[in-house]
Amino acid sequence: MSIRKFLPILFALLVFVIVGCGGGGSKPQFVYETDWTNRTAVGQITGRSQRITFFDSTNSAAFTRVINNTFDGPMSFTYDINPGTYMIQVELFSELNASGTLTGLVKSYRSISGSSKFRTSVGSAIAGIGVTPTDSSFKVGSGRTYVAAGTTSDSRTTFIAPNSITWSQTGAVVSLDSSGAGSNAVIATGTALGSGSVRGTHSPSSLLGAATVAVTPTTTTRSKWTVMVYLNAASDLYTFAPLNFNQMESVAQNDDVRFVVQWKLSTDLYSDALFNGTRRYLVKPDTTNAIRSELIQDMGSNVDMGDYRTLQNFVGWAKANYPADRYCLVIWSHGNGWRRSTVPEPTRAVSFDDVTGSAIQIWELPAAIGSEKLDIVSWDASLMQMMEVAYELKDSAKFVTGSEESPPGEGLPYDLVFQRFRDNPDESSSNLTKAFVDGMLAVPGYALRKITQSSVDTTKLGALATAIDGLAAAMIANSADVNPILGTVRTQVQRYSPSGSRQYADIYDLAAKIKANTTNLAVQLACDEVQAKLLEAVVWNGNNTQSPRSFGLSIDFSTATGFAPAKPDYLNLQLAEDTRWDDWLSLVP
Repeated sequence: MSIRKFLPILFALLVFVIVGCGGGGSKPQFVYETDWTNRTAVGQITGRSQRITFFDSTNSAAFTRVINNTFDGPMSFTYDINPGTYMIQVELFSELNASGTLTGLVKSYRSISGSSKFRTSVGSAIAGIGVTPTDSSFKVGSGRTYVAAGTTSDSRTTFIAPNSITWSQTGAVVSLDSSGAGSNAVIATGTALGSGSVRGTHSPSSLLGAATVAVTPTTTTRSKWTVMVYLNAASDLYTFAPLNFNQMESVAQNDDVRFVVQWKLSTDLYSDALFNGTRRYLVKPDTTNAIRSELIQDMGSNVDMGDYRTLQNFVGWAKANYPADRYCLVIWSHGNGWRRSTVPEPTRAVSFDDVTGSAIQIWELPAAIGSEKLDIVSWDASLMQMMEVAYELKDSAKFVTGSEESPPGEGLPYDLVFQRFRDNPDESSSNLTKAFVDGMLAVPGYALRKITQSSVDTTKLGALATAIDGLAAAMIANSADVNPILGTVRTQVQRYSPSGSRQYADIYDLAAKIKANTTNLAVQLACDEVQAKLLEAVVWNGNNTQSPRSFGLSIDFSTATGFAPAKPDYLNLQLAEDTRWDDWLSLVP
């Protein structure tokens, strides 16, 4: 008898020795069986290796295994696994050891409570499409992810090509978004009461699979405030996210001040993160260190928080499902002022997503927020309280709060800031923004850190822009008088996290230092006007002794050499359109 006939038996025994004996029988046994018999079938999806991954309820990989096609026949693998619902993903590769081209994909939700088996077949003809979960129910504004895989005529699961499913629905009860769900998956969000289905159509076979969905009512009523927190913790700041979330839970006792959070983490990048992917929460009161809030929607692991359209979607979703008299949007992430990320700090930008490598650009913010003005936009990010940024938001928000500095990683003390909202929700938006300033200055551990915080009235920014334009014009016209003093000014002025590619200076202090070092009357008068309009625009301002001479807004004060590479980006800003500050930066020695 040929030794080839004994290989399946020997391989199964080896698998049993390696993985079948762990766990002592205390967990359900899960059998994964794959059949390579048709691996060389012409016109079918084939490969030489598979990577099997079980994603648990946190979207983290419970385990991953790679298996190779050592013979053309069935193979079985037995695992001891904790009970629960898993999304099983099997990737088929053209070469051994999960290398070469990704040729096929299986995705399927399975609930495991006792011993069970999952069977796949390589190279088998596709007879149908299976969409899972097969049925589900959720509330308006909530939702879940659906996935698809091929099925064979004998009810095994088989591989389909990546990105080969087109999604649709019946019943008009959900909205579908496949952009952030990953290959052969879709995120369904409830939009109307009733029943329907989520359908996946396979290309090129036109086979169709469907899962039933029921959308039930929510009890959401209109509140006085909805605080929307865009918490992009897909970065090295991830360790601070649970702290801030717990702070929100500690002040969520007033139903008239609701917090809704879109929170991204990545266990792929940071293994000790709480979960993997992006989630939407309605914050609930709690004083423990645990996360006790209501999980509204698990959006999966493919949402790009560095895409302005993701922020746009979140703002629209929050306003539609948690309507309020007034809205506050907090953007939580790394920040880099108006500039995009640059070497040597490639991940420091507005809402930089370390998973996707993308970031929101300042000139994209108006589109992200929409045409209806929010009451407050607050930056829980570094270096964002600058004229270039606030001016971009003048038609999108009534007030902008943030820091000229790079604040501590712990960021805003949400409990201290939003106590005032909780206790006085009817107070004016202007007065409530003072809570951001007072809260940052009240944290004892921040006493020796560089702390600045201010609130800006965006209706006053037009006048400030006119004054800045006047100062730029005066300095261009009198460059012979001004240019020789700028080196001295640069050493004296209050700056924030200066680097080779980033030179941000406090506007008021910059005008003061220019005025003090020149005798040119036109330039001095222009400096006076800038200072006056700055003080009118800044409603509340605070700083500690670690960051003196901070008056609430910074501005780019690069040299012409430093500004040149960034100028094409700067020209996208509304401030460049409305002033000659960019013209002056192009000439600064």
